[in-house]
Amino acid sequence: MKKETEKLKAALTGRNSFDSKNLEVFFDEVRKDEKKTEKLVRAFCSTYLVDNRQRPLRLRPLQMQIVVKSLTYPKGNKDKQRKMAILAPRGSGKSWALSVSVIIYMFFKRFRDLVFIIAPTEDQAALIFNYVYRHFKDNNFLDSLVSNYKLHNKPHIKMKGGTVMRRAPVAPSNQGQSIRGQHPTFLVVDESPLIADQLFIDNVEPCVIANNAPFINLGTPKNKDNHMFRYLYDENYEESFERLHFTWRDAVSKGEAYSAPYTEEDMLTKMMEWGEDSIYWKTEYECDFVESISSVFNPEHLRRCFDNYELYTIEQIEQGREVGTNNTVSVDIGKSVNSTVICVWRTEKSDAGNIARLLYLEEIGPKTGGHDIPYQRERIITVAEKFEASKVIIDATGIGGAIEQEIRMECIPRSIHFLPFVFTGGAKGSKTYVYRDYVSFMQQGLIKVPNPETLEPHSAKLVWKWYREHTDIEYVMDATQKTEKIMAPSGKHDDYCDSSVLGIHASLSMLPEQGSFTGTSIAKRGIANTGQGKYSRASLITTGRRRNTPFKRNLRNL
Repeated sequence: MKKETEKLKAALTGRNSFDSKNLEVFFDEVRKDEKKTEKLVRAFCSTYLVDNRQRPLRLRPLQMQIVVKSLTYPKGNKDKQRKMAILAPRGSGKSWALSVSVIIYMFFKRFRDLVFIIAPTEDQAALIFNYVYRHFKDNNFLDSLVSNYKLHNKPHIKMKGGTVMRRAPVAPSNQGQSIRGQHPTFLVVDESPLIADQLFIDNVEPCVIANNAPFINLGTPKNKDNHMFRYLYDENYEESFERLHFTWRDAVSKGEAYSAPYTEEDMLTKMMEWGEDSIYWKTEYECDFVESISSVFNPEHLRRCFDNYELYTIEQIEQGREVGTNNTVSVDIGKSVNSTVICVWRTEKSDAGNIARLLYLEEIGPKTGGHDIPYQRERIITVAEKFEASKVIIDATGIGGAIEQEIRMECIPRSIHFLPFVFTGGAKGSKTYVYRDYVSFMQQGLIKVPNPETLEPHSAKLVWKWYREHTDIEYVMDATQKTEKIMAPSGKHDDYCDSSVLGIHASLSMLPEQGSFTGTSIAKRGIANTGQGKYSRASLITTGRRRNTPFKRNLRNL
């Protein structure tokens, strides 16, 4: 009995790596049953692992299911390879869960196993690797089982029994060479949908065959022409792959954990911000594979904006029609074949909060040889003056930047706040950002547009064109299927959309969170200058040049 106790202690401390096979036998028996595996995971987490606040680790239901499924044998069959495809929303803790799976596997499999973490980039591959590193370093006993940490230049963590964990990116830049020739016994692929399909088939799939290794793929969906989609929905993979599909609704359940990553209210707010029809929302939090193109605006939401009132005309204003206050002129400057569109939006107070009402629409079509820039500049200022605008915002991207300074100089003597806006692309670019706000405001009913069915023909034509361009504009994934862009279909335009989104941005997005225009008056005067400082009683601003003279009091004793 004494000898057996010494052997077990040697196995636990890693001094006798051969006797750690006793732990492997125990682990293999537990892995045949999911309930036993769950008990083992829960006991291991509470004994050895801590969270970021140094409390015993408690996994959420989503995380527990990922860990248990990744460690158990499929249907209890020890000879069958475990293959998994996991879709989970952004920020749900899926990578952290896989780090728990990895350290439990390494704890019981210490004798010359190879655990490999791969991802599309080095930073992504380092994520789970660094989580595992922290698990080891946060517990003195686990740390004592490791013989070497190497964090740079082919990083690895090597245990005293010989088991090694490595990480590497699989990207077009290395053509997948980082995984070729490697035969892991446990392989985790983080952000699997982002790895190019051909690289994955040629380099990743073959490497798990030799040792019948657990093959765990996780991430969020991108497009359907990808190995991850096949693993999840192709009937040819139905028998060989365990499929786990989580959404944000699963992530908000905390179970036995201390807290959830986000609340249901947080997610509903984000859905309103991005729009429930956005590709980004559907892929990142609903975890749906969607087509590479989808509409930005829901036609039903657009029609809800229609309200029974008339557009303004310049002639009506000249005849004495009141324009009100808090008006913003927004302009999308046309390029060679695009029109320049001028909108006027008024910010009003309602029971729902601040709303934006479209007052004026004008389209200036391109002429032969391009646009008449002086006329456009004059027209923008004329519209701003007629509507007593407090702000003018223009698209200063491209040709808009060429007349930015001229419009700015026209606005200064009129005390109009001038806002040049530069559209940038990508999922986090300014264009995507302001459009998501626009969609959110529309869904909340904070945007009002004249009902074209009640307007006279010319105004109705303009509003119907506004409506049609909004229904046409699309979310499009770029060639890498990583970035969401907003653009009009080939042969169509987004001039009315871009002009309107700028107006909404200046009218609603730039207001303070609790801002209200009730009782606000915007002075048409310059800023008052008292000309006196509190301490010296001298002018705060001087137009003359100051002489560079030494401070003589400090030089007297030299």
